[in-house]
Amino acid sequence: MTATTADRSAGVPPEAAFVDAMAALAGGVCVVTAPTPEGRPVGFTSTVVMSLSREPQPLAVGVNRAGRTLPVLLGGRRFALNILHAGAEHVARRFAEGTADRFAALEWSADGTGLPLLRAYSSCVLVCRVDEDLPAGDHRLLIAAVERIMPGTGGPTALVHHGRRYHALDAAPAA
Repeated sequence: MTATTADRSAGVPPEAAFVDAMAALAGGVCVVTAPTPEGRPVGFTSTVVMSLSREPQPLAVGVNRAGRTLPVLLGGRRFALNILHAGAEHVARRFAEGTADRFAALEWSADGTGLPLLRAYSSCVLVCRVDEDLPAGDHRLLIAAVERIMPGTGGPTALVHHGRRYHALDAAPAA
């Protein structure tokens, strides 16, 4: 064990130890997208997504309180969860960086309600309605109902984040 990951059961571990521990946890990579009130698409990369139950079908998404997208999500109460396929690392990086127009030079479309969709880079896209907004440290945890699921064009592959790097997973059956 390194000094930053040492057992600190006597007290709260330092931030670096916590960050190191969370880097050992693989997470699926998604891009959360929504339209501003003016109709401009916005979004961010997230690995803080989880399903909560089978019936009903809510999911939870962590959103940075300081992020520019949070007010849009809370105002519009709807978003698209684009679950990125294995070949979409460039999209994950683009939406994780502070790029001014994250949608420039990307293939995207708006659904009938104006939600920006990244189907060309996704295994599937879930259209969600925000039902709850809970404080969670420097983030907000949005609990959302899934209203619709659309296939993407990426097939059954996944992009995951583990060890501070992106990794591609295919849908090969487990042995």
